[in-house]
Amino acid sequence: MALKTILILAIVAAMATSFADAQNPLGIVQINGTLYCSANGSPANNGNTAPVFPNATLQVTCTADVIAPGPTNGTTNSNGVYWLYLAPRPNATVNSIVASCRVFVLTPLSNCSLALPTAGLVSNLQFVKTVQLGFLPLRITYMVAAGFSLQV
Repeated sequence: MALKTILILAIVAAMATSFADAQNPLGIVQINGTLYCSANGSPANNGNTAPVFPNATLQVTCTADVIAPGPTNGTTNSNGVYWLYLAPRPNATVNSIVASCRVFVLTPLSNCSLALPTAGLVSNLQFVKTVQLGFLPLRITYMVAAGFSLQV
């Protein structure tokens, strides 16, 4: 009886995993990083270490056929760290997300330093890895900002 129960659970788990793979092989997309108060959002600023950029508003914008339901917003914490989560559409791939999504820093750089311009920043995305969570039919695809530049 116990063997039959285990076999049934294994079959159900395999079917659930197959169904989840067919629905979205990427799972949830997590974009994370640390934003610094510099003209390119990086820690080095002319040989000096730039402070972090706390309470900055970020937004990930993609074409409609890649991410649902639309732009995703987030805010850096007091250490400049951010986490943004996206729900890819079933037909989305790593390449389509990298090609069609951008991370925008909406808060002007001058909010963290008056010496910086009043512009925000923008970055493409870079794929890191996709991880399956144990035996669950859930995956997380990790991405980071590829490198910020001034938003013109």
